[in-house]
Amino acid sequence: MKKSTFFGLVASVLVFAIFSFGIYTLIAKITDTSAIQIDEVEVIDGQTLHIKGDFTNSNKKYAGYTFDIIEDKFYLKMKTVQLGGKSSDFDFEIKDSNLANVKAVYLQGAKREDRVLLWKPKKEE
Repeated sequence: MKKSTFFGLVASVLVFAIFSFGIYTLIAKITDTSAIQIDEVEVIDGQTLHIKGDFTNSNKKYAGYTFDIIEDKFYLKMKTVQLGGKSSDFDFEIKDSNLANVKAVYLQGAKREDRVLLWKPKKEE
């Protein structure tokens, strides 16, 4: 096989992979909080947020997340897809040094008012 043919084939595969990933991320949607069941929320050493859960609708598959830290509140948005995706359950950690200042963790849906409190620090007595 000639070098130019080989490089053309590699370039085609690479372009296809990038295009497929782009389409996948475009069809992933922020999920309503009612479709998410959170089983475990843990903030570790003010640096790591551990989240474990599942989706209540078996058609939804985990496709990632986004988050925002606004003042002392952490807003987690879960992304799902109907086809493909990893699985209906999820277990991940988010590392961010700003977690040390967080006083509340919320699960945020697509709409601003669709918000559920997941975690607050325990009060010391």
